[in-house]
Amino acid sequence: MNTRKAVAPGMLAALIALAVSSASGQTPTATSGATPAKQTTAATAKTGEAAAKTAKSATKTAEAAAPKAGARSVIGEIVDPACWIVNGAKGESHKECAIACAKAGQTLAILEKKTGKLYYALTDKPGEDSNKGLIDYVAQTVLVKGKVFTRGGAVGIKVTSVEPYTALKTGE
Repeated sequence: MNTRKAVAPGMLAALIALAVSSASGQTPTATSGATPAKQTTAATAKTGEAAAKTAKSATKTAEAAAPKAGARSVIGEIVDPACWIVNGAKGESHKECAIACAKAGQTLAILEKKTGKLYYALTDKPGEDSNKGLIDYVAQTVLVKGKVFTRGGAVGIKVTSVEPYTALKTGE
């Protein structure tokens, strides 16, 4: 029984190393003359390094995909983010539902037309209505100006102005 307890963590590490190397297309190799414990330690170290590289790569990808923080103008549709994320609901057919949700306390968001990124409406102070000025434009394409903030993959905008957007207006 004690042998089983001592071998189990080593076997688990070896299986993880095998899975990681298989996923990356590498062929696992044994170190000649190394004991199973040393092989397991080496495999565990390689697994840890691979996981760290993957995490670092994912972070760089997310940072590259995130909109730049600071003053911005965003052209997009005012949506209920919960319904849009869960069901893809937007547009005129979802307008009444989005307005009802906003009146019930759901924070509205801007779905950027060009990139498909979602910007949550933010406020300066707790308790302020983040939907003020936006609720009148639900399901419409608007030009929103404000300051963009990003953290942990979430994107928000403190809205300073919102107005109906028409492609003819700016030549797009």
